[in-house]
Amino acid sequence: MELLRLEGLSKRYIGTQALDAVDMTIEAGQVLCLAGANGSGKSTLMKCIAGGETPDSGRIIWQGRAFDRLTPAQSMALGIEIIYQDLSIFTDLTVAENIAFHVVQSQHRGWINWSEVDRIAVKALNELGADLPLHARLGDLPIGARQTAAIARALTQDCRLLVMDEPTTALPSRDVAQLLSMVHRLKSRGMAIIFISHKLDELFEIADRFYVLRDGRKIGEYAPAELTTTRLSYLMTGIEFKGDKAPQEFDRAAAPLLVVENLCRRDQYHDVSFSLRPGEIVGFAGLTGSGRTEIALTLFGLNPADAGKITLAGRQLRPRSPREAIGNGIALVSEDRHGQGLFARKAIMTNIASSIFERSKGRFGLLSQAKERDIGDTWIRKVRVKTPSGEEPVQSLSGGNQQKVVLAKWLAADPKILILDNPTAGIDVGSKMEIHDIVRQLAHQGRGVIMISDDLEELVMSCNRVFMMQAGRLVAEFSGETLTVEALSGELRQAS
Repeated sequence: MELLRLEGLSKRYIGTQALDAVDMTIEAGQVLCLAGANGSGKSTLMKCIAGGETPDSGRIIWQGRAFDRLTPAQSMALGIEIIYQDLSIFTDLTVAENIAFHVVQSQHRGWINWSEVDRIAVKALNELGADLPLHARLGDLPIGARQTAAIARALTQDCRLLVMDEPTTALPSRDVAQLLSMVHRLKSRGMAIIFISHKLDELFEIADRFYVLRDGRKIGEYAPAELTTTRLSYLMTGIEFKGDKAPQEFDRAAAPLLVVENLCRRDQYHDVSFSLRPGEIVGFAGLTGSGRTEIALTLFGLNPADAGKITLAGRQLRPRSPREAIGNGIALVSEDRHGQGLFARKAIMTNIASSIFERSKGRFGLLSQAKERDIGDTWIRKVRVKTPSGEEPVQSLSGGNQQKVVLAKWLAADPKILILDNPTAGIDVGSKMEIHDIVRQLAHQGRGVIMISDDLEELVMSCNRVFMMQAGRLVAEFSGETLTVEALSGELRQAS
């Protein structure tokens, strides 16, 4: 049974045609995987369905009833729920309070029946086949539990169509499997689901149908049997990708650029030792909490070690602040690009120039917009940021282009060592390959690169060596013929 039909939906922003006469249908009990590169129009399309954006033209038809536009209230009343990447949860409320929130709010009572709150939460969790501690503060629970609570809350609203926008981006692998199981369970109950993800292997696990967008236009609709990941990548980007790239060679006889000896920090990591040569890309794998990010923060001066030694280009360091680390030629691209990497409302050129503020000054030590613009335009070209102008706010960019801005910001500082913490999480395959190419160019220039990633294929494709971390210790090293996805996966399974 057809649930939703979009006819000729179009939306234009200044300088950008976000949607161009898009047609789409979805039926009850169907999982439609919406695929497209960053900036393809996926988010705009979902916002039009959820009432967050008003289409310039076209119609939204819900079970035969036509709308020129939907308001958020209308969308919810029809049974359309959207779960964004940020989840929109209340971290200071309990699990039960989060799940029952909309039901309690709609009752307009002057008091709360707490036993009813628990009953509503238990019923929704049972529908998902999930179990969470009802009275635990949601913000204290892992991201997988928060995701489950957000889905359960949607079920309390008599949800008919659930839109999931990058739901697995921040999830560890064990929680991804649980989430996909929930999707199958909801589908079996007749719910329609629009699933958006850049992780193509996940899409093939659950898709009944693929819908591909590129530059705001419908490219086509496909059954899973008609596609491979390579074919889908091409349809999304228009670029042929070859997955046979191997890590480039470096001078193994060169003196190490960075030497870390017996580094320790209480309750985080212990006796960590490794080296990094010019032109080498070294990877770190491990489960969340294994200590890999904590080591990166130590090198960047945000998490000083209790003991051990760090030597950069023959000189011993003990960075106590990011300013000191940057001054010594170490840069960090954080996993949290929104919270730690960008000034979202500031211009792209301002973000890029922020790492070299002194070079942006003009007469009398004041900020020179002309110099800032020159720096921004130079790096926008170098890393191929897709934008009409460097003066646009960085929050107007797609996720992949935002990540390129973060990279540009640190590359402008000319670092000797670049640390990348999950550099391609939540971005499309096209931007991911472009970022990999930028990293390879850096290594070719003789810089050292440390890459932390949950994507084992990314580590194998990019790195000369990969260290596996477990409970704060380096437990294995992989290189050459031993560096395979299968070998890394096997080690991770043992760790879990």
